[in-house]
Amino acid sequence: MVDDTKKEIDKEKIKSSIRLWLPISITTYTLPHTMELYMQDVLNTFLSECHQEHMSVYLSYCLSELVTNAKKANTKWIYFKEKGLNIYDEEDYEKGMESFKQETLDNIDYWLLTQKKEGLYVRLVLQEYKDKIKIEIHNNRELTLFEYKRIHDKLARARKYNSVDEVYSQILDNSEGAGLGIIIIILMLEKIGLTEENYQVISENGETITRIILPVNKESDLALKELSKTYADNANTIPVFQSKLSEISTLLDEKDISYPSLSKKISKDISLSLIALHYVNSVMQIPCKSLPKALELIGPDTLRLLYSHKNQMLRYITTLDDDQNLWEHSSRIAFYAYNLARNLASEDSVVSEEIFISGLLHDIGRIFFITASTEQMDAVTDVLKERNFPFTAINALSAGINHSYLGYCIVKNWNFPEDLCNTILYHHDPLYAPRSISKSVAIIYIADMMSRYIEKTVDFYQIDKSILRQFNIITEEKFSKLANMAEEAFVKTNL
Repeated sequence: MVDDTKKEIDKEKIKSSIRLWLPISITTYTLPHTMELYMQDVLNTFLSECHQEHMSVYLSYCLSELVTNAKKANTKWIYFKEKGLNIYDEEDYEKGMESFKQETLDNIDYWLLTQKKEGLYVRLVLQEYKDKIKIEIHNNRELTLFEYKRIHDKLARARKYNSVDEVYSQILDNSEGAGLGIIIIILMLEKIGLTEENYQVISENGETITRIILPVNKESDLALKELSKTYADNANTIPVFQSKLSEISTLLDEKDISYPSLSKKISKDISLSLIALHYVNSVMQIPCKSLPKALELIGPDTLRLLYSHKNQMLRYITTLDDDQNLWEHSSRIAFYAYNLARNLASEDSVVSEEIFISGLLHDIGRIFFITASTEQMDAVTDVLKERNFPFTAINALSAGINHSYLGYCIVKNWNFPEDLCNTILYHHDPLYAPRSISKSVAIIYIADMMSRYIEKTVDFYQIDKSILRQFNIITEEKFSKLANMAEEAFVKTNL
Protein backbone atom coordinates (compact mmCIF):
# COMPACT_ATOMS: atom_id res chain seq x y z
CA MET A 1 0.00 0.00 0.00
CA VAL A 2 1.55 3.32 -1.07
CA ASP A 3 -0.65 6.41 -1.04
CA ASP A 4 -1.03 9.88 0.46
CA THR A 5 -4.82 9.86 0.63
CA LYS A 6 -7.09 8.03 3.03
CA LYS A 7 -8.53 4.79 1.72
CA GLU A 8 -11.11 2.30 2.84
CA ILE A 9 -9.80 -0.42 5.14
CA ASP A 10 -9.36 -3.74 3.36
CA LYS A 11 -10.33 -5.91 6.31
CA GLU A 12 -10.10 -9.17 4.37
CA LYS A 13 -6.54 -8.39 3.30
CA ILE A 14 -5.59 -7.67 6.89
CA LYS A 15 -7.16 -10.96 8.00
CA SER A 16 -5.36 -12.87 5.27
CA SER A 17 -1.99 -11.28 6.13
CA ILE A 18 -2.39 -12.22 9.80
CA ARG A 19 -3.33 -15.81 8.92
CA LEU A 20 -0.32 -16.11 6.58
CA TRP A 21 2.11 -14.34 8.96
CA LEU A 22 2.78 -11.70 6.30
CA PRO A 23 3.70 -8.05 6.95
CA ILE A 24 1.27 -5.22 6.22
CA SER A 25 2.99 -2.07 5.03
CA ILE A 26 1.74 1.48 4.44
CA THR A 27 4.08 4.10 2.98
CA THR A 28 3.64 7.87 2.85
CA TYR A 29 6.01 10.68 1.86
CA THR A 30 4.34 13.69 3.46
CA LEU A 31 2.05 12.18 6.12
CA PRO A 32 -1.07 14.30 5.58
CA HIS A 33 -3.74 14.09 8.26
CA THR A 34 -5.85 11.73 6.14
CA MET A 35 -2.95 9.27 5.94
CA GLU A 36 -2.34 9.44 9.67
CA LEU A 37 -6.03 8.65 10.28
CA TYR A 38 -5.83 5.77 7.79
CA MET A 39 -2.79 4.34 9.60
CA GLN A 40 -4.68 4.56 12.89
CA ASP A 41 -7.66 2.72 11.38
CA VAL A 42 -5.42 -0.03 9.97
CA LEU A 43 -3.64 -0.42 13.32
CA ASN A 44 -6.94 -0.69 15.22
CA THR A 45 -8.33 -3.22 12.73
CA PHE A 46 -5.08 -5.21 12.87
CA LEU A 47 -5.10 -5.31 16.68
CA SER A 48 -8.76 -6.33 16.69
CA GLU A 49 -8.09 -9.23 14.29
CA CYS A 50 -5.16 -10.27 16.51
CA HIS A 51 -7.55 -10.18 19.49
CA GLN A 52 -5.53 -7.40 21.13
CA GLU A 53 -8.09 -4.57 20.87
CA HIS A 54 -7.54 -3.68 24.55
CA MET A 55 -4.20 -2.17 23.48
CA SER A 56 -5.66 0.10 20.79
CA VAL A 57 -5.96 3.34 22.78
CA TYR A 58 -2.40 3.18 24.07
CA LEU A 59 -0.79 2.04 20.84
CA SER A 60 -2.70 4.62 18.80
CA TYR A 61 -0.98 7.33 20.82
CA CYS A 62 2.41 5.67 20.29
CA LEU A 63 1.80 5.38 16.55
CA SER A 64 0.83 9.06 16.23
CA GLU A 65 3.94 10.16 18.11
CA LEU A 66 6.31 7.88 16.18
CA VAL A 67 5.10 8.67 12.65
CA THR A 68 5.27 12.39 13.45
CA ASN A 69 8.83 11.97 14.72
CA ALA A 70 9.78 10.07 11.55
CA LYS A 71 8.34 12.83 9.36
CA LYS A 72 10.24 15.47 11.35
CA ALA A 73 13.45 13.47 10.95
CA ASN A 74 13.02 13.46 7.16
CA THR A 75 12.25 17.19 7.13
CA LYS A 76 15.33 17.81 9.25
CA TRP A 77 17.47 15.90 6.74
CA ILE A 78 16.27 18.06 3.84
CA TYR A 79 16.59 21.29 5.85
CA PHE A 80 20.21 20.62 6.78
CA LYS A 81 21.02 19.65 3.21
CA GLU A 82 19.60 22.90 1.81
CA LYS A 83 21.35 24.99 4.49
CA GLY A 84 24.70 23.39 3.62
CA LEU A 85 25.09 22.02 7.15
CA ASN A 86 26.57 18.62 8.02
CA ILE A 87 23.94 16.86 10.10
CA TYR A 88 26.56 14.39 11.37
CA ASP A 89 28.74 17.20 12.78
CA GLU A 90 27.59 18.06 16.28
CA GLU A 91 28.47 21.75 16.01
CA ASP A 92 26.59 22.09 12.69
CA TYR A 93 23.73 20.10 14.17
CA GLU A 94 23.33 22.47 17.12
CA LYS A 95 23.52 25.45 14.80
CA GLY A 96 20.89 24.11 12.43
CA MET A 97 18.48 23.14 15.18
CA GLU A 98 18.36 26.74 16.42
CA SER A 99 16.32 27.75 13.35
CA PHE A 100 14.97 24.41 12.12
CA LYS A 101 11.61 24.42 13.88
CA GLN A 102 10.56 27.98 13.08
CA GLU A 103 11.76 28.02 9.46
CA THR A 104 10.18 24.70 8.54
CA LEU A 105 6.87 25.56 10.21
CA ASP A 106 6.71 28.86 8.34
CA ASN A 107 6.87 27.03 4.97
CA ILE A 108 6.03 23.41 5.80
CA ASP A 109 4.49 22.64 2.37
CA TYR A 110 7.78 23.44 0.64
CA TRP A 111 9.81 21.20 2.94
CA LEU A 112 7.36 18.31 2.68
CA LEU A 113 7.26 18.55 -1.12
CA THR A 114 11.06 18.62 -1.24
CA GLN A 115 11.43 15.54 0.96
CA LYS A 116 8.91 13.74 -1.22
CA LYS A 117 10.98 14.56 -4.32
CA GLU A 118 14.00 13.16 -2.49
CA GLY A 119 12.09 9.91 -1.85
CA LEU A 120 12.11 10.21 1.93
CA TYR A 121 9.30 8.10 3.30
CA VAL A 122 7.55 7.18 6.51
CA ARG A 123 6.45 3.54 6.56
CA LEU A 124 4.24 1.64 8.98
CA VAL A 125 4.80 -2.14 9.13
CA LEU A 126 2.51 -4.47 11.10
CA GLN A 127 3.01 -8.20 11.46
CA GLU A 128 1.85 -11.03 13.68
CA TYR A 129 4.42 -13.81 13.63
CA LYS A 130 4.33 -16.89 15.85
CA ASP A 131 4.44 -15.64 19.44
CA LYS A 132 4.79 -11.91 18.83
CA ILE A 133 3.21 -8.89 17.17
CA LYS A 134 5.51 -6.35 15.59
CA ILE A 135 4.72 -2.66 15.03
CA GLU A 136 7.42 -0.74 13.18
CA ILE A 137 7.87 2.80 11.92
CA HIS A 138 10.55 3.17 9.22
CA ASN A 139 12.04 6.28 7.69
CA ASN A 140 14.93 6.21 5.25
CA ARG A 141 17.54 8.27 6.99
CA GLU A 142 19.89 7.05 9.70
CA LEU A 143 20.22 8.67 13.10
CA THR A 144 23.39 10.52 13.94
CA LEU A 145 25.43 9.17 16.84
CA PHE A 146 24.38 12.00 19.14
CA GLU A 147 20.70 11.67 18.16
CA TYR A 148 20.92 7.99 19.02
CA LYS A 149 22.53 8.83 22.38
CA ARG A 150 19.83 11.38 23.21
CA ILE A 151 17.07 8.86 22.54
CA HIS A 152 18.63 6.42 24.99
CA ASP A 153 19.08 9.20 27.53
CA LYS A 154 15.33 9.91 27.25
CA LEU A 155 14.56 6.22 27.73
CA ALA A 156 16.66 6.29 30.91
CA ARG A 157 14.75 9.37 32.12
CA ALA A 158 11.45 7.56 31.62
CA ARG A 159 12.31 5.14 34.42
CA LYS A 160 11.90 7.77 37.12
CA TYR A 161 8.26 8.54 36.30
CA ASN A 162 5.28 6.51 37.45
CA SER A 163 2.43 8.24 35.63
CA VAL A 164 1.68 10.62 32.78
CA ASP A 165 0.43 13.23 35.28
CA GLU A 166 3.76 13.05 37.09
CA VAL A 167 5.61 13.56 33.80
CA TYR A 168 3.62 16.65 32.91
CA SER A 169 3.92 18.05 36.42
CA GLN A 170 7.68 17.62 36.79
CA ILE A 171 8.59 18.53 33.21
CA LEU A 172 6.47 21.69 33.27
CA ASP A 173 7.86 22.66 36.69
CA ASN A 174 11.42 22.19 35.44
CA SER A 175 10.74 23.70 31.99
CA GLU A 176 12.13 20.55 30.37
CA GLY A 177 10.04 19.72 27.29
CA ALA A 178 12.62 17.63 25.44
CA GLY A 179 11.88 13.94 25.32
CA LEU A 180 8.31 14.22 26.53
CA GLY A 181 6.95 12.04 23.68
CA ILE A 182 9.27 9.09 24.26
CA ILE A 183 8.74 9.18 28.01
CA ILE A 184 4.96 9.05 27.56
CA ILE A 185 5.29 6.20 25.01
CA ILE A 186 7.14 4.12 27.60
CA LEU A 187 4.45 4.86 30.19
CA MET A 188 1.75 3.91 27.67
CA LEU A 189 3.50 0.58 27.06
CA GLU A 190 3.65 -0.03 30.80
CA LYS A 191 -0.15 0.41 30.90
CA ILE A 192 -0.47 -2.72 28.74
CA GLY A 193 2.09 -4.71 30.67
CA LEU A 194 5.18 -3.91 28.58
CA THR A 195 8.50 -2.28 29.43
CA GLU A 196 11.12 -0.27 27.60
CA GLU A 197 12.61 -3.61 26.51
CA ASN A 198 9.62 -3.92 24.16
CA TYR A 199 10.62 -0.62 22.55
CA GLN A 200 13.59 -0.65 20.17
CA VAL A 201 15.29 1.96 18.01
CA ILE A 202 17.54 0.61 15.27
CA SER A 203 19.46 2.68 12.73
CA GLU A 204 21.16 0.77 9.92
CA ASN A 205 21.30 0.25 6.15
CA GLY A 206 20.04 3.75 5.46
CA GLU A 207 16.94 3.43 7.67
CA THR A 208 15.84 4.20 11.19
CA ILE A 209 13.35 1.68 12.55
CA THR A 210 11.39 2.25 15.74
CA ARG A 211 9.87 -1.04 16.82
CA ILE A 212 7.33 -2.06 19.44
CA ILE A 213 7.19 -5.80 20.17
CA LEU A 214 4.02 -7.18 21.68
CA PRO A 215 4.11 -10.76 23.00
CA VAL A 216 1.06 -12.73 21.94
CA ASN A 217 -1.16 -13.58 24.88
CA LYS A 218 0.18 -16.92 26.19
CA GLU A 219 -3.27 -18.03 27.28
CA SER A 220 -4.65 -17.47 23.77
CA ASP A 221 -1.72 -19.32 22.22
CA LEU A 222 -2.22 -22.27 24.59
CA ALA A 223 -5.97 -22.27 23.89
CA LEU A 224 -5.39 -22.40 20.12
CA LYS A 225 -3.02 -25.34 20.44
CA GLU A 226 -5.26 -27.29 22.81
CA LEU A 227 -8.36 -26.70 20.67
CA SER A 228 -6.42 -27.70 17.54
CA LYS A 229 -5.36 -30.97 19.17
CA THR A 230 -8.91 -31.64 20.33
CA TYR A 231 -10.28 -31.03 16.86
CA ALA A 232 -7.61 -33.25 15.29
CA ASP A 233 -8.38 -36.05 17.75
CA ASN A 234 -12.00 -35.91 16.60
CA ALA A 235 -11.23 -35.65 12.88
CA ASN A 236 -12.26 -39.22 12.15
CA THR A 237 -14.01 -38.62 8.84
CA ILE A 238 -12.99 -37.15 5.50
CA PRO A 239 -15.24 -34.42 4.05
CA VAL A 240 -16.04 -35.15 0.39
CA PHE A 241 -18.38 -33.89 -2.33
CA GLN A 242 -20.69 -36.71 -3.38
CA SER A 243 -20.53 -35.70 -7.07
CA LYS A 244 -16.73 -36.03 -7.04
CA LEU A 245 -16.91 -39.41 -5.33
CA SER A 246 -19.40 -40.67 -7.92
CA GLU A 247 -16.99 -39.81 -10.74
CA ILE A 248 -14.30 -42.03 -9.18
CA SER A 249 -16.79 -44.84 -8.50
CA THR A 250 -17.69 -44.83 -12.19
CA LEU A 251 -14.03 -45.15 -13.21
CA LEU A 252 -13.53 -48.04 -10.77
CA ASP A 253 -16.57 -49.86 -12.18
CA GLU A 254 -14.86 -50.15 -15.56
CA LYS A 255 -13.56 -53.60 -16.47
CA ASP A 256 -9.97 -52.51 -17.07
CA ILE A 257 -8.90 -49.84 -14.59
CA SER A 258 -6.38 -47.36 -15.94
CA TYR A 259 -4.31 -46.43 -12.90
CA PRO A 260 -2.68 -43.38 -14.56
CA SER A 261 -6.15 -42.01 -15.47
CA LEU A 262 -7.48 -42.83 -12.03
CA SER A 263 -4.53 -41.17 -10.30
CA LYS A 264 -4.83 -38.07 -12.49
CA LYS A 265 -8.52 -37.71 -11.66
CA ILE A 266 -8.12 -38.29 -7.92
CA SER A 267 -5.09 -35.99 -7.65
CA LYS A 268 -7.18 -32.96 -8.62
CA ASP A 269 -9.18 -33.15 -5.39
CA ILE A 270 -7.72 -33.06 -1.87
CA SER A 271 -10.58 -35.07 -0.34
CA LEU A 272 -10.35 -37.86 -2.93
CA SER A 273 -6.57 -38.02 -2.49
CA LEU A 274 -6.90 -38.19 1.29
CA ILE A 275 -9.11 -41.28 1.04
CA ALA A 276 -6.29 -43.33 -0.48
CA LEU A 277 -3.43 -41.74 1.47
CA HIS A 278 -5.24 -42.16 4.78
CA TYR A 279 -5.91 -45.83 4.12
CA VAL A 280 -2.29 -46.65 3.24
CA ASN A 281 -0.67 -44.63 6.03
CA SER A 282 -3.20 -45.13 8.81
CA VAL A 283 -4.84 -48.49 8.11
CA MET A 284 -2.15 -50.41 6.20
CA GLN A 285 0.56 -48.66 8.28
CA ILE A 286 2.79 -48.15 5.21
CA PRO A 287 4.51 -44.73 5.03
CA CYS A 288 3.43 -43.19 1.74
CA LYS A 289 3.40 -39.67 0.26
CA SER A 290 2.81 -40.62 -3.38
CA LEU A 291 -0.72 -41.01 -4.73
CA PRO A 292 0.13 -43.43 -7.60
CA LYS A 293 2.00 -45.65 -5.15
CA ALA A 294 -0.91 -45.53 -2.69
CA LEU A 295 -3.42 -46.62 -5.36
CA GLU A 296 -1.24 -49.54 -6.42
CA LEU A 297 -0.77 -50.67 -2.81
CA ILE A 298 -4.51 -50.65 -2.13
CA GLY A 299 -5.61 -52.62 -5.19
CA PRO A 300 -8.90 -52.50 -7.17
CA ASP A 301 -11.24 -54.36 -4.82
CA THR A 302 -10.46 -52.23 -1.76
CA LEU A 303 -10.45 -49.06 -3.89
CA ARG A 304 -14.04 -49.76 -4.97
CA LEU A 305 -15.04 -49.99 -1.31
CA LEU A 306 -13.09 -46.90 -0.28
CA TYR A 307 -14.67 -44.76 -3.01
CA SER A 308 -18.23 -45.90 -2.37
CA HIS A 309 -21.05 -44.75 -0.10
CA LYS A 310 -20.35 -47.81 2.07
CA ASN A 311 -17.16 -46.23 3.40
CA GLN A 312 -18.08 -45.00 6.88
CA MET A 313 -14.95 -42.83 6.91
CA LEU A 314 -16.55 -40.43 4.42
CA ARG A 315 -18.79 -37.51 5.30
CA TYR A 316 -20.67 -35.80 2.47
CA ILE A 317 -20.57 -32.03 2.30
CA THR A 318 -22.58 -29.60 0.21
CA THR A 319 -21.53 -26.41 -1.57
CA LEU A 320 -19.55 -24.13 0.71
CA ASP A 321 -19.83 -20.90 -1.31
CA ASP A 322 -16.50 -19.04 -1.24
CA ASP A 323 -14.91 -21.65 1.03
CA GLN A 324 -15.25 -24.22 -1.75
CA ASN A 325 -12.44 -22.31 -3.47
CA LEU A 326 -10.11 -23.97 -0.96
CA TRP A 327 -10.43 -27.21 -2.92
CA GLU A 328 -9.39 -25.46 -6.12
CA HIS A 329 -6.70 -23.53 -4.24
CA SER A 330 -5.21 -26.79 -2.95
CA SER A 331 -5.19 -28.28 -6.44
CA ARG A 332 -3.63 -25.13 -7.85
CA ILE A 333 -0.81 -25.03 -5.26
CA ALA A 334 -0.06 -28.72 -5.90
CA PHE A 335 0.20 -28.02 -9.64
CA TYR A 336 2.34 -24.88 -9.17
CA ALA A 337 4.66 -26.62 -6.68
CA TYR A 338 5.09 -29.69 -8.88
CA ASN A 339 6.18 -27.54 -11.83
CA LEU A 340 8.34 -25.21 -9.74
CA ALA A 341 10.15 -28.26 -8.37
CA ARG A 342 10.78 -29.60 -11.86
CA ASN A 343 11.96 -26.26 -13.28
CA LEU A 344 13.64 -24.47 -10.38
CA ALA A 345 14.89 -27.28 -8.14
CA SER A 346 15.59 -30.15 -10.53
CA GLU A 347 19.16 -30.52 -9.22
CA ASP A 348 18.06 -30.64 -5.59
CA SER A 349 16.71 -33.62 -3.66
CA VAL A 350 13.12 -32.52 -4.26
CA VAL A 351 10.81 -35.27 -5.52
CA SER A 352 8.13 -33.75 -7.75
CA GLU A 353 5.44 -36.33 -6.95
CA GLU A 354 5.95 -35.90 -3.21
CA ILE A 355 5.91 -32.11 -3.40
CA PHE A 356 2.67 -32.35 -5.38
CA ILE A 357 1.03 -34.11 -2.42
CA SER A 358 2.54 -31.59 0.02
CA GLY A 359 1.02 -28.77 -2.02
CA LEU A 360 -2.32 -30.51 -2.20
CA LEU A 361 -2.49 -31.02 1.58
CA HIS A 362 -0.90 -27.75 2.73
CA ASP A 363 -4.22 -26.17 3.80
CA ILE A 364 -5.85 -29.34 5.14
CA GLY A 365 -6.28 -27.59 8.52
CA ARG A 366 -8.51 -24.89 7.02
CA ILE A 367 -10.50 -27.36 4.93
CA PHE A 368 -11.23 -29.64 7.87
CA PHE A 369 -12.29 -26.80 10.15
CA ILE A 370 -14.75 -25.18 7.72
CA THR A 371 -16.37 -28.59 7.18
CA ALA A 372 -16.56 -29.41 10.89
CA SER A 373 -19.40 -31.67 11.99
CA THR A 374 -21.60 -30.85 14.98
CA GLU A 375 -19.87 -33.56 17.02
CA GLN A 376 -16.42 -32.13 16.25
CA MET A 377 -17.43 -28.61 17.24
CA ASP A 378 -19.10 -29.90 20.40
CA ALA A 379 -15.83 -31.55 21.43
CA VAL A 380 -13.92 -28.30 20.87
CA THR A 381 -16.53 -26.27 22.78
CA ASP A 382 -16.41 -28.71 25.70
CA VAL A 383 -12.64 -28.26 26.06
CA LEU A 384 -13.09 -24.49 25.76
CA LYS A 385 -15.49 -24.53 28.71
CA GLU A 386 -13.55 -27.07 30.78
CA ARG A 387 -10.29 -25.14 30.47
CA ASN A 388 -12.02 -21.76 30.76
CA PHE A 389 -10.37 -20.60 27.52
CA PRO A 390 -11.55 -17.29 25.98
CA PHE A 391 -14.24 -17.78 23.33
CA THR A 392 -12.12 -15.68 20.96
CA ALA A 393 -9.91 -18.76 20.58
CA ILE A 394 -12.62 -20.46 18.50
CA ASN A 395 -12.96 -17.32 16.38
CA ALA A 396 -9.20 -17.37 15.79
CA LEU A 397 -9.30 -21.06 14.89
CA SER A 398 -12.22 -20.42 12.53
CA ALA A 399 -10.30 -17.57 10.88
CA GLY A 400 -7.46 -19.97 10.12
CA ILE A 401 -4.94 -18.37 12.48
CA ASN A 402 -3.61 -21.78 13.55
CA HIS A 403 -4.43 -23.80 10.42
CA SER A 404 -0.85 -24.99 9.85
CA TYR A 405 -0.68 -26.55 13.32
CA LEU A 406 -4.20 -27.95 13.02
CA GLY A 407 -3.33 -29.60 9.70
CA TYR A 408 -0.12 -30.97 11.21
CA CYS A 409 -2.04 -32.52 14.13
CA ILE A 410 -4.54 -34.19 11.79
CA VAL A 411 -2.00 -35.88 9.51
CA LYS A 412 0.24 -36.73 12.47
CA ASN A 413 -2.66 -38.59 14.07
CA TRP A 414 -3.15 -40.42 10.77
CA ASN A 415 0.44 -41.66 10.79
CA PHE A 416 1.50 -39.72 7.68
CA PRO A 417 5.29 -39.54 7.05
CA GLU A 418 7.07 -37.04 9.28
CA ASP A 419 8.42 -34.98 6.36
CA LEU A 420 4.91 -34.50 4.98
CA CYS A 421 3.56 -33.54 8.41
CA ASN A 422 6.32 -30.97 8.88
CA THR A 423 5.83 -29.52 5.41
CA ILE A 424 2.22 -28.74 6.36
CA LEU A 425 3.36 -27.29 9.70
CA TYR A 426 5.99 -24.96 8.20
CA HIS A 427 4.43 -23.96 4.89
CA HIS A 428 4.02 -20.34 6.08
CA ASP A 429 7.30 -20.43 7.99
CA PRO A 430 9.89 -21.89 5.57
CA LEU A 431 12.94 -20.30 7.20
CA TYR A 432 12.40 -22.43 10.31
CA ALA A 433 11.62 -25.71 8.57
CA PRO A 434 13.92 -28.70 9.26
CA ARG A 435 16.84 -28.73 6.83
CA SER A 436 15.74 -32.02 5.27
CA ILE A 437 12.57 -30.41 3.89
CA SER A 438 13.61 -26.73 3.69
CA LYS A 439 13.70 -26.69 -0.13
CA SER A 440 10.33 -28.40 -0.46
CA VAL A 441 8.70 -26.08 2.07
CA ALA A 442 10.17 -23.05 0.27
CA ILE A 443 8.62 -24.24 -2.99
CA ILE A 444 5.19 -24.70 -1.35
CA TYR A 445 5.52 -21.20 0.15
CA ILE A 446 6.36 -19.64 -3.23
CA ALA A 447 3.55 -21.54 -4.97
CA ASP A 448 1.10 -20.30 -2.34
CA MET A 449 2.34 -16.71 -2.67
CA MET A 450 2.08 -16.88 -6.47
CA SER A 451 -1.55 -17.94 -6.26
CA ARG A 452 -2.40 -15.17 -3.82
CA TYR A 453 -0.41 -12.64 -5.84
CA ILE A 454 -2.49 -13.45 -8.94
CA GLU A 455 -5.66 -13.17 -6.82
CA LYS A 456 -4.35 -9.77 -5.60
CA THR A 457 -4.72 -10.79 -1.96
CA VAL A 458 -0.94 -10.57 -1.44
CA ASP A 459 1.43 -7.85 -2.68
CA PHE A 460 4.98 -8.57 -3.80
CA TYR A 461 6.49 -6.57 -0.92
CA GLN A 462 4.91 -9.00 1.58
CA ILE A 463 6.77 -12.04 0.22
CA ASP A 464 10.01 -13.08 1.95
CA LYS A 465 12.77 -12.05 -0.44
CA SER A 466 15.31 -14.42 1.11
CA ILE A 467 13.10 -17.34 0.07
CA LEU A 468 12.75 -16.01 -3.47
CA ARG A 469 16.52 -15.54 -3.78
CA GLN A 470 17.02 -19.27 -3.17
CA PHE A 471 15.52 -19.77 -6.64
CA ASN A 472 17.10 -16.68 -8.21
CA ILE A 473 13.81 -14.77 -8.21
CA ILE A 474 15.04 -11.23 -7.57
CA THR A 475 12.53 -8.90 -9.19
CA GLU A 476 8.76 -8.60 -9.13
CA GLU A 477 8.82 -8.79 -12.92
CA LYS A 478 10.34 -12.27 -12.84
CA PHE A 479 8.04 -13.41 -10.04
CA SER A 480 4.98 -12.11 -11.88
CA LYS A 481 6.06 -13.80 -15.12
CA LEU A 482 6.55 -17.18 -13.39
CA ALA A 483 3.23 -16.85 -11.54
CA ASN A 484 1.30 -16.06 -14.73
CA MET A 485 2.99 -18.91 -16.61
CA ALA A 486 2.03 -21.33 -13.82
CA GLU A 487 -1.56 -20.08 -13.80
CA GLU A 488 -1.93 -20.30 -17.59
CA ALA A 489 -0.62 -23.89 -17.52
CA PHE A 490 -2.98 -24.78 -14.65
CA VAL A 491 -6.02 -23.39 -16.44
CA LYS A 492 -5.05 -25.14 -19.67
CA THR A 493 -4.58 -28.46 -17.86
CA ASN A 494 -8.00 -28.19 -16.21
CA LEU A 495 -10.03 -27.19 -19.27
